[in-house]
Amino acid sequence: MHEAHQDDDELLVESTNQRRSRRTVDREVLAHEAELMVGALTADIDAIMGEYTRQLLDIVERIREAQPRTHGAVLLDVSRCGYGCLGCPHPVWRKWVNRQQHSRHAPSTWHAVRIQRPGVAARAKSVPQEARGLIAEALVLIERRARFIDHLKRINKAIGTARHYRPELGQHGGKEDS
Repeated sequence: MHEAHQDDDELLVESTNQRRSRRTVDREVLAHEAELMVGALTADIDAIMGEYTRQLLDIVERIREAQPRTHGAVLLDVSRCGYGCLGCPHPVWRKWVNRQQHSRHAPSTWHAVRIQRPGVAARAKSVPQEARGLIAEALVLIERRARFIDHLKRINKAIGTARHYRPELGQHGGKEDS
């Protein structure tokens, strides 16, 4: 009976030590775990944005291939505004216009007009059904991508605020590089 009581006491002490050790985690372990989590988050952001950009560039080409270069063709293009922009490349909708479409004698003069409502422009008879489906798919992709970029903008703003109040935070190439 005495041995059973001693075993219970040992289990109680061991259990108490385990609880205490869970509460007091080494600071280096915590810092390493936080670094791993931030690294995983960064990798996820990179992978998601890379996939959205790949899909966007892919659908740009598919829309071009789905319709001939004719008056009224609706195209998706991408533009780059500059370094450091979270939204680059920016999707831009354009519509092919032949200024001389109704003239029998003048040569064709083509230009692309920027449009705001590609879904409406895609309803034209000159736009093939396959292209209409791709335009609808692109609109959904662009909206999802824009919502994700909005989240990234909030994170970017939080980083800027943190750096404003504590300029030493997040500095690339600290004293270790010197």
